[in-house]
Amino acid sequence: MDILNDAYITEQHKIAASGAWLWLLEITTAGLSPTTYRYANNNARDAVSNRYSTTWNGNKYWSMPLSMDDVSFSTSGEFPEYRLQLGDADINSALRGRIRDNAGLVGSTIRLMVVHSDHLDLTTPAIDELAEILNCELTAEAVVFTVGVPSLLSRRFPRDRYVPTFCRHKFALALCQYVQPSNILTSTTISFIPGIDTGEPNVRYNTIWVNSGSLITSVFWNVPGSYDDEGRWVLDNDTAFSIRGSLRNDGYFLADNVHFVRQQSVRVRMEVDGAKTFYEEGAGESISIQLGYYSCDHTLEACQLRDNTQNYGGSPGIVGGVYG
Repeated sequence: MDILNDAYITEQHKIAASGAWLWLLEITTAGLSPTTYRYANNNARDAVSNRYSTTWNGNKYWSMPLSMDDVSFSTSGEFPEYRLQLGDADINSALRGRIRDNAGLVGSTIRLMVVHSDHLDLTTPAIDELAEILNCELTAEAVVFTVGVPSLLSRRFPRDRYVPTFCRHKFALALCQYVQPSNILTSTTISFIPGIDTGEPNVRYNTIWVNSGSLITSVFWNVPGSYDDEGRWVLDNDTAFSIRGSLRNDGYFLADNVHFVRQQSVRVRMEVDGAKTFYEEGAGESISIQLGYYSCDHTLEACQLRDNTQNYGGSPGIVGGVYG
């Protein structure tokens, strides 16, 4: 803390004065794009904007009733906490909207400063304290923050919890890195024809039929393969795609050089051994056929099907581990 300015010392020693000590509050949200909200317990109008606000150090602090518990200190090793109350009675206020949009502002940094109304030209406050919002409570008449210093003992250590058969990463986000292809066909003319069990493992001739649309052009155009003499698109490897919107046949499926593709039909099998046949379903529903997967069950097998084992988040990981 800097040495207290002489002007503040003079005001502190006055028996009576025309000015007032003001609390200024800054709340800076956490995250990649932090935003700072500013409030002051001052009911005077700003001379420039004629609005209830206080201008200090080039920033406007909007009027808001503020009150705070006494800060207590403990000799038993407890971290100090106190309640900071903002008298906001409007349930549709901007502050409550910000709290709703930012998870209660928990984790945000608050800066509480004390300045004097007759010395707003000073750029250093008389009191300047930092803390973190630990909890937020909304009542009909106020917004109440519990603020203090967070205890590291209340946080998970180590940061990541490894489970041998379960990936901890959120599907398709930064650590998973799976990217679903944009190849998609949505139509109300898609029907499902149950297949025949051929007696061979994983071979059931389930058929998806599209009366209007082009499967190869819309979905399978970027998949390794080639046309055969009958005009079928023969795939080089197992190609995964997903079905959404059907009454009973949603899921993930595989097509390969046995289960060929035409512009209006594709023969498929389920992604697991011994898959069931389709339920017969006529056209009418708005159904989407999309290359790739739209979710994951976080197992190693699912990661292998998605060709993404290098990013598997289970213990001890794929690269150099027992699953490598």
